[in-house]
Amino acid sequence: MAGARRITPGARARRALLVDGLAAIAVAALVLSLTAGLGVVGFFGLPVLLFGLAWVGIERLLRSTGSRRPRGGRDVTEL
Repeated sequence: MAGARRITPGARARRALLVDGLAAIAVAALVLSLTAGLGVVGFFGLPVLLFGLAWVGIERLLRSTGSRRPRGGRDVTEL
């Protein structure tokens, strides 16, 4: 059996640089895919949110300025 090979400091540094580079590429790919997904969600989610808020606001405005009859359910003219 052969003994353990000695790795020179230069080779060790190159190997560490390769591992760091591959890890950086993997993290960059993950981040880009996540941010692209968040962009799509924001692109469709923000208009839906604004539309929903406008809808609720208009309904409340119409309800508050609508008919002013008593809460009993019958109109005063029916008596």
